[in-house]
Amino acid sequence: MLSIITPVLNEEENIPGFLAHIDDLKGPVEVIVVDGGSTDGTCRALEAAAESFSRRIVVLSSPRGRAVQMNAGARHATGTVLLFLHADCRIPPDAPEGIRRALEREGVIGGGFRHTFASRDPLLSLTSWFGNLLAARTQTFFGDFGIFVDKEAFFGVGGYESLPYLEDVEFSRAARRHGRLVQVDRPIIVSPRRYREMGKYRLSAVYILVMLLNVVGIRPKRFIRYVVEK
Repeated sequence: MLSIITPVLNEEENIPGFLAHIDDLKGPVEVIVVDGGSTDGTCRALEAAAESFSRRIVVLSSPRGRAVQMNAGARHATGTVLLFLHADCRIPPDAPEGIRRALEREGVIGGGFRHTFASRDPLLSLTSWFGNLLAARTQTFFGDFGIFVDKEAFFGVGGYESLPYLEDVEFSRAARRHGRLVQVDRPIIVSPRRYREMGKYRLSAVYILVMLLNVVGIRPKRFIRYVVEK
């Protein structure tokens, strides 16, 4: 079974649509939503949506931080495969089958999807193109690529390192020492909301800078408000 783990923080507006799209997935899945201390109606929205949700859903609370929240969700997963999926991302109905086929390939322990923004903006299209190229060439996946991994391999890697950001990049780096990561040729549709909120040019520049600094192990806290969702 596939365990979908979703870290949330003040995602009240996204919860109904997110769970509705999960309900459309083919095959057995469970959903584990880990709240990092929402101050809006996220938990109420989860309770309301769960009443008509046909899948198994578990709602947990943990300290704030994507790595901490995702690790907490993984510890409660009953499936053999973990999929870390953001609440503003959408995967196609046959995504579980694509994951299953990918993990059947020799030496493969995980991977991600083909990134696409829900926008035709040229800069965002270029951003997706670069991210997909990075995934294909270096087996590096960002969190909004829908990272999936065999559960046993996830704990063998040691889970996500508790970092202020780019925990997904560091996880990819660590996972590559245990097996191959591959990109499933199925789209994950990602909301461009943060680019709209922060300014697409400013946020693009920040992402490039934090990636370059991360190479030498520098992660300035001043960038947290840009790269970590509130």
